[in-house]
Amino acid sequence: MLSRRSFLAMSGAVITAPSWATLTQQDAGKKLYASAYSLNKQEHFFGLFDEKGDIVWNVQLLDRAHAPVVHPSQSIVGIVARRPGFFIDFFNVSTHQRITRIEPIKEHHFYGHALFTTDGKHLITQENHYPSGQGKIFVRDWPSGQVVQSFNSNGIGPHESVLLNDQVLVIANGGLMTHPDEDRKILNLDTMKPNVTYLNLKDGSILNQSANSDDLHQLSIRHLDVNQQGIVALGFQYQGEMWDQVPLVALSRLDQLELEYLPIPEEVRVRFKQYCGSVCFDSSGEILAISTPRGGLVAYWHVSSKTFLGVENCRDVCGLVATDNAHEFLLTSGIGSQLKSNPVQNVSKELKKHTTLHWDNHLRQINT
Repeated sequence: MLSRRSFLAMSGAVITAPSWATLTQQDAGKKLYASAYSLNKQEHFFGLFDEKGDIVWNVQLLDRAHAPVVHPSQSIVGIVARRPGFFIDFFNVSTHQRITRIEPIKEHHFYGHALFTTDGKHLITQENHYPSGQGKIFVRDWPSGQVVQSFNSNGIGPHESVLLNDQVLVIANGGLMTHPDEDRKILNLDTMKPNVTYLNLKDGSILNQSANSDDLHQLSIRHLDVNQQGIVALGFQYQGEMWDQVPLVALSRLDQLELEYLPIPEEVRVRFKQYCGSVCFDSSGEILAISTPRGGLVAYWHVSSKTFLGVENCRDVCGLVATDNAHEFLLTSGIGSQLKSNPVQNVSKELKKHTTLHWDNHLRQINT
């Protein structure tokens, strides 16, 4: 529980944080990207880099982290601990000051992802109530972190979620039951039932829910993105045998009961090694990209025609975000590479390779 003095100090730090536009006014239009990274197994950081690939801001972390959280207006960034995670640290970029650390409530842990509402007034976290295995969604006041609404995720293992609009949250319930005493061990391989749930944030009701067929119950739904047309893309991580021929990518909609699996050439599907990393639409919403660090590639599809476009090879690639240019993506990898890729024009360009660092799983663009 925050003391009144601590809360006032924290609130003051948030109020004095400038907007992203103010922070970059000397370089109008400058683009920044946020990601965690590590130098080795003991030294972990959270940083921002520019379009040239240069790190312009960083802070050292106590532990390895997973996905960034970016405030929509103020120059505040957060980083979520890896699953099973017990902290989200937030920083004022203009001062390097850590504003606050938000922790899960008792008997819960984070899943590595969180997001702000579009007005920046609330933070949404996906959590595991590990005594029961029930997935939970918490809407928290910002900046206090106090829980103002609590909903069932209507599944197990809500790893990532995205906003379809201000009132609808789309949740990737991965189906993996875990307990922090067992680290990352999966406790329900035989009975797991992943799903994607469209949740009404007004009352917690289910607006739609879709799942794989029973024979694909080990196809964990892990990451997702949504485009301007309301199409949700899903990336899977299969928990069965490596040689099983299973789909790895699907599309979903609020008004669609069944998942629609995207085609993928078998020689590419095999290279995925049953593991999708990040899921991302380009800025136009026309092109979908899915990364696989295990396979060392990013695969691309044209969404409306459901056409497979090809791959970008990059060893240990996982971080993936759309740039402001149509059909273009920025990729980061565990070997320190940053590159831009346009599968429609079939061009790619390496921005920089930081040979001494390892970019972590997820990447976010900051809208300045």
